[in-house]
Amino acid sequence: MADVTLKDREIVIDLEKITIKEFRSLFDENQSDEIGDQILSRVCGLTVDEIAGLSFTEYKRLTKAFFRKAREPLADPN
Repeated sequence: MADVTLKDREIVIDLEKITIKEFRSLFDENQSDEIGDQILSRVCGLTVDEIAGLSFTEYKRLTKAFFRKAREPLADPN
């Protein structure tokens, strides 16, 4: 089941594809946008270029879904 639907695809966010160190680094103000995009692309199954090419609203929809899932990572009983 998709975690978020973008205009042209459904995205399933897989938090198993990042480490806790990588997750924490997303809150480092010195972290580059490129590193953040690499982390997000891995968990969302998109390329870095696809992330960078999203419209502002699509990017916000994607990041909102990512952080919503990160707040409740064990909500899925599997």
